[in-house]
Amino acid sequence: MRHIASLVVILLLLAYTSIAWSFPWNKDFVDQLAIKAQETLTPAEPDSVPIEGGETLPTLPADISEEEMDALKDTAASIPNPIPVTAESVARGAELYTMTCVVCHGTEGLGDGPVGLFFDTKSPVDLNEDYTQDQADGSLFFTLTRGRALMPFYRDALNIEERWHVINYVKSEFGP
Repeated sequence: MRHIASLVVILLLLAYTSIAWSFPWNKDFVDQLAIKAQETLTPAEPDSVPIEGGETLPTLPADISEEEMDALKDTAASIPNPIPVTAESVARGAELYTMTCVVCHGTEGLGDGPVGLFFDTKSPVDLNEDYTQDQADGSLFFTLTRGRALMPFYRDALNIEERWHVINYVKSEFGP
């Protein structure tokens, strides 16, 4: 008798469980939006870093020669500076220069920044020299975007507009 009562209880539990599975809340996780890590449905804040899209650059071969890089830089000379040289632009460029460039080029642009002093093979470029000051804005933009020799690229640290502000600052504050 006891076994029959246990069997009835088990059957009732199984019946109630199968009934519970048919209720609508059993599919809550199936029907909800699947938001993965680093994803959000909220709109991006102004000046936030995009996780998709953004600036795209043609991929250069790893074994590109200096001559080929020079040719690309010469081609970039024709890119016009879209940011007018204003007091606001130069001030913004000064802030960005202090955050990203001073460590190598120094406060006066002489290439004597605290990190630049440790370079053994070649010191950072003196931004006061004609070599830098005579370059077209597009060529400087190419260098900031792609990097050259020991200088890393800054396309991830500075957005397009910020790079132009830095160029306006370098051209306005350094040199003759």
